[in-house]
Amino acid sequence: MMKRGIPTWVKPSFWGVIFGALAWWAILAWQFGWVSGGVAAQRADEEAQRAVVAYATPACVARFERQPDAPAAWQKLKGTNSWKQDDAVRDGGWVGLPDQKLDPNLADAIAGACAPKILALTEIGGTKLTTAN
Repeated sequence: MMKRGIPTWVKPSFWGVIFGALAWWAILAWQFGWVSGGVAAQRADEEAQRAVVAYATPACVARFERQPDAPAAWQKLKGTNSWKQDDAVRDGGWVGLPDQKLDPNLADAIAGACAPKILALTEIGGTKLTTAN
């Protein structure tokens, strides 16, 4: 009876295919920016959130400026601890419209972008803002 085995050329070919595939994936990732579907979806979500925050921040500042007691609210916000200013903006209702339900992460991002813009204001409705109480 004749003994049949795996030809000797199979093992090097197998390893060549494996290393070739790994090298191709590396080239795709590093040279051409290829990423997996999950990473692409995550990056798209992050970019979409950045776009929404960039769009919503001026509206947040405008809502703050339109309130009747904006200079007093600015003074109060200015006197708030820096790590709580984002919370004060979010809780003040300036992040979104009154009936709008925002994702908490999105609301935090908008508040984080809006608070420094509000504090950078030097005038509201013709009233000069100062840090002195």
